[in-house]
Amino acid sequence: MRRVVLGNGVVGLSIAFGLLRRANASDEIVVVGPPQRPGSATLAAAAMLNSFAEIEHGGLDTDIDLFRFEMSHRATRLWPAFEQALIDAAGDRLPSGCSACQGCAGGGCFKSGTYVVNNNAADDLDDLNFDAILTALVDFNEQHDVISPKDIPHYKPHQRYRASRALFIHNEGWFNPRIMLEKMEGALRRAPNVRFIDEGVDRFSHADGAITHATLMSGNQVEGDQFVLATGATAWDVLDRSGLRDLIQRIFYGIGTSIEIRSPDDALSHVIRTPNRGLACGLYAAPYFQGPNEPNDHVLVGASNFIAPQLHTHGRLTSIEGLLNGAIKQINSNYYRADLIRVNVGARPNSQDTYPLLGKTSIDNLFAATGTKRDGFHLAPLISEVMANMLHGEAVDERYALFAPSRKPLRTMTRDEAVAKAVRHQMSAAYQHGFSPATSRMPDQIAANMRDAVERLHDQIGAKDWGIPPEMLDMYRYGHAIP
Repeated sequence: MRRVVLGNGVVGLSIAFGLLRRANASDEIVVVGPPQRPGSATLAAAAMLNSFAEIEHGGLDTDIDLFRFEMSHRATRLWPAFEQALIDAAGDRLPSGCSACQGCAGGGCFKSGTYVVNNNAADDLDDLNFDAILTALVDFNEQHDVISPKDIPHYKPHQRYRASRALFIHNEGWFNPRIMLEKMEGALRRAPNVRFIDEGVDRFSHADGAITHATLMSGNQVEGDQFVLATGATAWDVLDRSGLRDLIQRIFYGIGTSIEIRSPDDALSHVIRTPNRGLACGLYAAPYFQGPNEPNDHVLVGASNFIAPQLHTHGRLTSIEGLLNGAIKQINSNYYRADLIRVNVGARPNSQDTYPLLGKTSIDNLFAATGTKRDGFHLAPLISEVMANMLHGEAVDERYALFAPSRKPLRTMTRDEAVAKAVRHQMSAAYQHGFSPATSRMPDQIAANMRDAVERLHDQIGAKDWGIPPEMLDMYRYGHAIP
């Protein structure tokens, strides 16, 4: 059996590794993807394993959202064994940064512990999201401590942005994603039945209800028995060029920017982050491990977010400015003298309904794994296991059918719920980026204008009994998302 995995980011490599762990002597696994990984979401990420720290107010209210959280929570528990399997498989192909690695339990590029701070840099949506995190931690009996912000190591915000509340979540950690990609690739390249093709995919050819081959950017063709489309945000574009644009809902580019800094005097020991904020993931600072013999003084600060119909390869100045200010004012005021090492830009795969696409498409030998937004790295061990089971024709939890790639977009909010959430998140985003209204009715008037605009958009697209996800408003407004 020849299985062709199209995509060499963390999702594609994880699926290939899941297949490798089950392969027999006659199986061949082909991994297709350009080594530069243009637009890679993983290379711009802090690779935080956050399940609880990502919870938002109302974020667990539906069965679908609860299942997505369950997936995230289970993925966290799968990571230690998954990483140890990678280390064992990579052997002498481990990257230099892993030379002293002993897996999750041994430190190195992974460490557990995330601080969540509740400050006043945005609006009271932060408070609601912080409360939602705390409630879930208690409800799920997850190990955590309610602490004083002043007890957080290397947390030195500007006085006007200091936190009033803080949590420490013991079992939510982070990796260096660049080292992890090297580790995954090393494990796969060491295997005799895995072949890499270092270029991108252009399109599929299909006949009689099956994919016959994939054509690469060079014009070369790759044949296979099964194909896995795991190219991240470009997945829908590949299908569009193949004449298969209706096979799955559209995947958009969630453009995220992060910055890597070096701060020898204020090296972080754990992640420090805010709750999620309006239309984005809030602000975070994560240690960025360089290697066992390197100073632990690099920090990754993120992350911005905007949804686009095409790839943006450069960071917007407003995104970079927001991260620089946020790092200095909300995390550590001494970062004003830190070195700026790198600006990262990546494209998260955002589906039209904002939920992942995992499993077999309506074409029998074509599978897809995309639409994971900012959860692709975190979910990697779970996706590896579930997709390998699906490709082998084995049963999985029936709830994964909710995320079948060829489904119609899920509609989990009523119109009223979506309009209220959109206004709430847009106002929060405004405060997050420096909105300072006069002492008047201005905030209420702006919110009313926003509500009118969102209501009109729902009318224009005929959304009478369902609501547009707030982050997708512009994609519907400008005709990129089709109801």
